[in-house]
Amino acid sequence: MYLHTKLLDVVEDNLFDEIIYENRFLYLIVEMGLYMKKMIFMMIYDVIGSVFIGVSIVCFAVAADFAPGGVNGIAVMANYLANIPIGLATILINIPIILFTFRSLGKAFFLYSVKTMVISSFLIDYVLCRLPLYHGSRLLAAILAGITAGIGYSLIFNEGSSTGGTDFIIAAIKKKRPKMTFGLLAFAVDGIIVLLSIFVFKEALAFIYGIVYTIVTSVALDLCTLVLKKCHLTYVDCEEI
Repeated sequence: MYLHTKLLDVVEDNLFDEIIYENRFLYLIVEMGLYMKKMIFMMIYDVIGSVFIGVSIVCFAVAADFAPGGVNGIAVMANYLANIPIGLATILINIPIILFTFRSLGKAFFLYSVKTMVISSFLIDYVLCRLPLYHGSRLLAAILAGITAGIGYSLIFNEGSSTGGTDFIIAAIKKKRPKMTFGLLAFAVDGIIVLLSIFVFKEALAFIYGIVYTIVTSVALDLCTLVLKKCHLTYVDCEEI
């Protein structure tokens, strides 16, 4: 009787271990599935957001001879002065910024941002550069560039990533001052870059169009972020970045 009871205990223990093993296996499968789903959505957001940002730079800003804000603006000025590809210039400029800021940012946010930066730079240099340029009103070009950039940045920011560069600075400030909006921070940081464009393009109009672009981008960014949050189309709450 005792031996029979022990055998039953062993069988029950083995069955219990098998059930736990199977549940762990199923749990891992579910976790991997959810992770893959998140990565797919993030890649979609990255590509769509990068296309909008790239169009604002290549089709409007470069064509109208003004610099947008941030690292992209510096890259546009480098392209204007030395004909360096904008995507390549963006990556090169980002290297020192990454070295100084990666410790203050979360590991996931940092890695996601590097991924987004590479995707954006690749699209600008090898895909979007083939699009036709806008040759109409420079003021309208600045407005359209601001709208498209604002949409692109909102898609990328709201899935927990960024395009690197001054976005790292903006994210770091946002982390310490969560009540400040992305649009306000972007306007403050980008305004400094736009101011430098006067010395590159050597005309006040380039600065004015850059400011128009910065204002429109800030407004579009905040409006699109609000829409995304209202529609629950975001993985990461902006307040948590």
